[in-house]
Amino acid sequence: MEEIIKHINLDMLQRKARQGCYADDYLFLSDRLEDVFQENRNVKLDMFLMIYCLEGEIRLELNNVSRILRHNDLIVSLPNTLIAQVLTSPNCRARVICFSNRFIRRLTQTKKYTWKSICYIQNQPVKHFEEDESNYFSLYLNLMEHKVKAEMDELQKEILLYIASAFFEEMIAETTRKSVDKELRTDTGLVAQPDFIFKQFMEALAADNGKHRTLEYYAEMFCYSPKYLSRVIKQVSGKRALTLIYENAIEHIILELKYSNKSIKEIAMDFEFSNVSFFAQYVKKHLGMTPSAFRSLEKKHTEIGPE
Repeated sequence: MEEIIKHINLDMLQRKARQGCYADDYLFLSDRLEDVFQENRNVKLDMFLMIYCLEGEIRLELNNVSRILRHNDLIVSLPNTLIAQVLTSPNCRARVICFSNRFIRRLTQTKKYTWKSICYIQNQPVKHFEEDESNYFSLYLNLMEHKVKAEMDELQKEILLYIASAFFEEMIAETTRKSVDKELRTDTGLVAQPDFIFKQFMEALAADNGKHRTLEYYAEMFCYSPKYLSRVIKQVSGKRALTLIYENAIEHIILELKYSNKSIKEIAMDFEFSNVSFFAQYVKKHLGMTPSAFRSLEKKHTEIGPE
């Protein structure tokens, strides 16, 4: 029986990317909605999606709520949002930008208030840009498209990733600026205590590079009880502190497995695992495969490229 809801992630888009699209582990760019949305299919995207309407009209449903996009409208969809009834006018032109969950985690690890911004987007997914804002936005799009059309090597891919990172930060800031500014301040005009603690925690997490993976380590660093620190992090970010700790560690481990020439044993030692077996168990728990299997799979993808 055909599934009622089609689940789509960035790996699937990468494998099926047509000529004219760009797809890698972190980013997908297209000028056609059909590359993401199949006709008469409800989809749930396991990634962060932006659709920017350049011309015409786009109608769709986000979690059963009808939305309409017209000229210079941007809609932002968070992972696991149900999208249905995607319809476009004959003269519709749009840009589709998808970011992987791993990419979003990489950006939000060191940011003070991005999680609040993302929660705001969930309730206010459509943003209209005035002409000056639209021109600024278009600069990023044009620059990314220029990079995509150029001959891509590892250096150019990394440059594109930085441009996409800046683009994401600009869109989050512009989409949520007024709401977040209002929430960040107490009546005295000072940053609220939970936000300050969260800032401390995330900065320490980023500086640690994944070497310490217990809540107790960070609680002791700031002289808080683990229970209190966990409650504050959950309050501000919506995520458990341990989840952020594990995501940070696995992100750094992935980079080492993909891009370094170190042996599995050397990487395990760098991350201060007591032995290779514990390291392999940790990676398998979070990636679904052993370090060796992950490295082999990445090497295969590099050699054959997208299907």
